[in-house]
Amino acid sequence: MGEVFVDIARLFASSSFLYIYSGLLILLTAAAIVRNQISINSETEASRDIVKLVDAAHHLDGSGKVAQLLLLNDTTGARILTHEACRADDLGEHKVWRNPKSATARATANYLGVMAATPAGRHSLEGLRPAGTMLGDEYRRLHRGLAGFSDFIIRVALLGTFMGLIAALTIASANIGAAQGTAEAQSAHMRDFIQVLLATAANKFWISAVGIGCALIVQIYRSSSERAQHIARLGDAFDHALTDPAIAAAWCPPDVGSMSQQETELHLMKEAIFARIQKLDLTPLSEAIAETAAAIKANAKASVLSFGPAPSRRSGE
Repeated sequence: MGEVFVDIARLFASSSFLYIYSGLLILLTAAAIVRNQISINSETEASRDIVKLVDAAHHLDGSGKVAQLLLLNDTTGARILTHEACRADDLGEHKVWRNPKSATARATANYLGVMAATPAGRHSLEGLRPAGTMLGDEYRRLHRGLAGFSDFIIRVALLGTFMGLIAALTIASANIGAAQGTAEAQSAHMRDFIQVLLATAANKFWISAVGIGCALIVQIYRSSSERAQHIARLGDAFDHALTDPAIAAAWCPPDVGSMSQQETELHLMKEAIFARIQKLDLTPLSEAIAETAAAIKANAKASVLSFGPAPSRRSGE
């Protein structure tokens, strides 16, 4: 069994292991970058389609602008329920909503939810930042990309380095006590063996160097890819669209006038309460009141109803 471990250790301590493992690190890094670039190209295409929908609203009438909002709602899976047309479309069709795979579409859905719930005239008052900023923050949160890959590749490189060092030490422990005849021969053997051991250990640290180099390449690539120019163009399209009063009126809820924020919130709260009251079934309560009134009317001739405190009795009575 000990010879098997020594043979495995020789394999890990060889120069071939260094080249194969370093090549594996480079291959993993290249595959991750290519995969992320394909994902970015897909996100750019999704952003281009959404921009076309937003820009098309400028040339449509009022109903067409609302139809564009419904189309954005369907495309991004936003499920906007604050807009009357979207609510009617959602309830009437009984749609099955699916979360889109595209991070751009999901980021747009989150932005649409905020945009359609706030009157256009109050966007700045509500702290609604430019669309590009909001979309960029959501996109970076949803699009993981190469997040964490640098740490992963460094850990894999360290694993290879430690495997090589353990292999070199295993070989050393198996051969360091071998008899070599005279003292001079033993000394020469030890000197040559230590020299080979140090050279083998030094070679294995090249694996860590390759891993750190791959991590740096990934970081440089991420710094350029995370600028997300397609998100900036998408944000500009939404900001430009909302400057059009007709689009703002079709996509955003109507402003309640010159009310203050507190009055507006109170107004919206009253509307919500009235909407809930209209949905309540008050028939049992009405029937109970009618029965109580009928009972009081039936007993009114035999009873005397009085209100207020009862008169106090005199002490002589």
